Amino acid sequence: MVKYPLFITQHGKLEREGNSLFFVGELIKKALPLAQIAEIHCMARVSLTSGAIDLLSERGIPVHFYTTGGDYKGSFINDASSRGKLHLGQAEHHLDPEKRLYIAREIVKGIQNNMAFTLGRWGINPVRINSVRVDGESVEEVMGREAELWNHYYSYFGEAIGAEDFKRTRRPPEDEVNALISYANAITYGLAFSSSVKAGLDPSIGFLHAVNDRRHSLPLDLADIFKPLYVFSTVKAALDSGLFSKKDFSRKGNAVYLSREGKKKLLAALTDTLRRTVYYKPWKRNMSYRSMMDYEARKLKRHLLGEATYRAFSPWWT
Repeated sequence: MVKYPLFITQHGKLEREGNSLFFVGELIKKALPLAQIAEIHCMARVSLTSGAIDLLSERGIPVHFYTTGGDYKGSFINDASSRGKLHLGQAEHHLDPEKRLYIAREIVKGIQNNMAFTLGRWGINPVRINSVRVDGESVEEVMGREAELWNHYYSYFGEAIGAEDFKRTRRPPEDEVNALISYANAITYGLAFSSSVKAGLDPSIGFLHAVNDRRHSLPLDLADIFKPLYVFSTVKAALDSGLFSKKDFSRKGNAVYLSREGKKKLLAALTDTLRRTVYYKPWKRNMSYRSMMDYEARKLKRHLLGEATYRAFSPWWT
């Protein structure tokens, strides 16, 4: 059975009754289908009882917590397995300049591949994206190539949504489109954190992004690869369908944020994207968009253990 993320947008708690997990809110008590849940993302204030923690640990289901503004706060994950060899390999590849540079280049190639793919699906020839050579003799130079790619992509995205003057603004987002992107980006970071841990990787050790005390760097690496596919595809489709109205947003000074109803709409649209599947010939079965990130983390794991050479993600379908 294919499993998918569960997003909780109401305040409440998770509690256990027997072998079942329930979400209990002010006016609701709902059983959650654990067999179908890969991870839980709490977008509101949600507490866990000790029984719920035990059950989630038994099932290996991580729980991620966010502020009401959508910023990632932390996670509950049962991480009792032995991963010393993998973590030593991960640290070695980060500390060795040549090994880290190789992975950083591949990550940016994956970003470039997904950018070109999504633009092509929108009928845009991504000539400026494809013309960027992902090279450089240091990680800092490779990050410069990534910044160049994103600048081109934002310009193309503005063209795709009919906003020729579109400019990416963050902390805070200054318009409705940027509010959608920022919120979906935060969710994608949580998904990448989950993929990292499920693969046994240390989220704090990345390769493109430097290790720092503010945010885990490996989820930033993985999230950037899949933002064009997850975030921008979802936002554009939602805008094209007229999903959002003015009441789905609120303004505080120069900042624009999603309302509670707006968050629910965006999460539903993002869930639809993550559930989308395409046939993957090596597996002889379909792969969901969500599982592509999990697979990418496992590919990186194999590279760090010396079992296979990591190659950047590239969409194989049309």
